Amino acid sequence: MAWIVERLDDPAAKSAACAEIIVELPMWFGRTAANAKYIQGMATRDAFATVIDGRTCGLVAVEYHFGVTCNIWWLGVSPAHHRRGADRALVERAANEAKVRGCKKLTVETMSPRSGSREYELTRHFYQSVAFVPFIEFEPEPGDWMMWMHRQI
Repeated sequence: MAWIVERLDDPAAKSAACAEIIVELPMWFGRTAANAKYIQGMATRDAFATVIDGRTCGLVAVEYHFGVTCNIWWLGVSPAHHRRGADRALVERAANEAKVRGCKKLTVETMSPRSGSREYELTRHFYQSVAFVPFIEFEPEPGDWMMWMHRQI
């Protein structure tokens, strides 16, 4: 399927789309306080969505750093559309937008292999399939292992 990825500009629409998708992904986004921050923070970031029959089924939000790096701040796809290319289309749209802005790298923060999470194993595999490589691992809270991944644009 060829996905159409649309820019979302309305802050309320961005937050609403995030809230709609995030509840469908409790194995990835199961922390209530963190989810509230994602929903609120979505309003102030560049966001792109895959839409089918008027419903947002995938969403990515990005932020730009130092004029050379674009970070995927949040990415989620409704489970009904997993493994159909929506996530790949969202990442490529983010990369294309970043390139237009002069960015050289695309980054993402995710859980590291030390977390033992099956869901995040799938997440890392996905990011590797779209040319991301591991960059650094860190532990912001005891036992909460995270990592940064990056790719060239």
